[in-house]
Amino acid sequence: MISIALMVLASSSTPDRVVVFPDRAQVTRAVRFTCGARASVKFENIPPAAGADSFRARVEGGTIDGLRSELVDHEKEFGAKAESITARIEAVNLEQQTLADQLSRAQGQRQLASQFLDIGMQQLSHELVAEKPDPKAWQVALDASLTTGLAAAKLKAETRAKASEADRKLAELQLELEGVRHATQKRSWTVEVLASCPEGQTTELALTYLVGGASWTPAYEARADEAANAVDLSTWATVTQSTGEDWSQVDLTLSTAVPSQNANPPELKKLLVRGAEKPPERRVLVRREENVEHAQASGSTSSTPPAASSPKIRNQGVSVQLAVPEKSRVPGDSSPVRLFVGKSRLKAAFELRATPTLLPAAFRVAELTNESPWPLLPGRIDAFRTTGLVGRYALERVAQGAVFTITFGIEDAVRVKRTVVEELKRDTGVFIGKKRFTYAYRFELANYGKKAIAVALSDHLPVSELDDIAVVVSDKTTPGYSVSPQDGIARWKVSLEPGESKGVDFAFRVDVPTSYDLDGL
Repeated sequence: MISIALMVLASSSTPDRVVVFPDRAQVTRAVRFTCGARASVKFENIPPAAGADSFRARVEGGTIDGLRSELVDHEKEFGAKAESITARIEAVNLEQQTLADQLSRAQGQRQLASQFLDIGMQQLSHELVAEKPDPKAWQVALDASLTTGLAAAKLKAETRAKASEADRKLAELQLELEGVRHATQKRSWTVEVLASCPEGQTTELALTYLVGGASWTPAYEARADEAANAVDLSTWATVTQSTGEDWSQVDLTLSTAVPSQNANPPELKKLLVRGAEKPPERRVLVRREENVEHAQASGSTSSTPPAASSPKIRNQGVSVQLAVPEKSRVPGDSSPVRLFVGKSRLKAAFELRATPTLLPAAFRVAELTNESPWPLLPGRIDAFRTTGLVGRYALERVAQGAVFTITFGIEDAVRVKRTVVEELKRDTGVFIGKKRFTYAYRFELANYGKKAIAVALSDHLPVSELDDIAVVVSDKTTPGYSVSPQDGIARWKVSLEPGESKGVDFAFRVDVPTSYDLDGL
């Protein structure tokens, strides 16, 4: 039996397609070759960051018969080159020594010219007092000094120029030698794939592998379009990778999946109930502040697709993949690269919100629904209005279809002030056995802008978790408010004309039995 193997040596020096996960990357190298029975395709110079067990091959219209990977040293490949560069460095060192000798001779000639000049000046002094001076002799002495000095200066200048060129050449050779020595210590994978497909047909064989040291993080730009009640949300990605291999002109895809997370479901452990005797304790009333978050769903999701610049989405079940629209280049030296992913136009409801208890200012806030076909991952967001950048802060993860808010900075034309009117404690009666805490606050809002506005004013009302403790809003409170029973937030919608000021009063009381220890309130 005779078997014929068609050997195709294909060195794919750069990746063609890359899928970047938040903690690693999947790289694909592809090569087109002419089919045959058990054709051999070799991929070389794959970085050592590739996982040894992650190599996978696929061929169009054929089958993979085998795959072999080997971690190769480059010492033999670059050893001869290192010896050649070393010999050239030695030659430059010898040239530098020769130039140093020439420079020393030039210095000697310079000193000789100075001596000639001294002798000539002495002879000139003697001739000036002689009966018959000889000007011709003076000229010869001075010319000899001048000629020697010019020759020395010329030699010195030429020697220094050659020495400078030799220094530059030596620095380049030493840098090249350092790179070659680094390359001799480098290791890379060589993967050989055996494939079978119809003889004479040209097809593509792709090799994929996983590499560590790669990641991406999202960043967003939100631009408010208040006239259209919309926000243009642009998604950017900062990609870094330290595999030592440049990704040049690759089709880049960003995945939201995290392969390093444990995929095994949790197991319930034994739950024990134990008891211990304790002496009776007096109930203590304490003040506890709690941040309440609400899970909200979109009331009506728009059927309008995102803008034309939205990225191509590939749904992967629990994750999605975002295709970067243009060919990308990411160097392998950990240098961060910022890439544009896509833009979506989202409907928004704008309003001014003020919480004077926390900060005496009014913020321009947009409430949106994530109508993008992918979740927004945690990242930095830059908020822009027509005046430019107004804020930079962190955006938490937003699920697809979830409601979220974007803040577009403080509204300078609105002034907000909070004043404490009353905060006191007194007994309500001897037989009732309760203590009453009364609180009263006044909010002042002013519109110094040129347009009428409405401010959503909020403050918190205590929420009682005990049946015998009552929280009652006083009739001194400005009407028109609403109170959320879940978090106790009281809200007013205050309309202000240009140049108008309004005041809002907020008063309530808390009745507590005297049996409670009130030191913690």
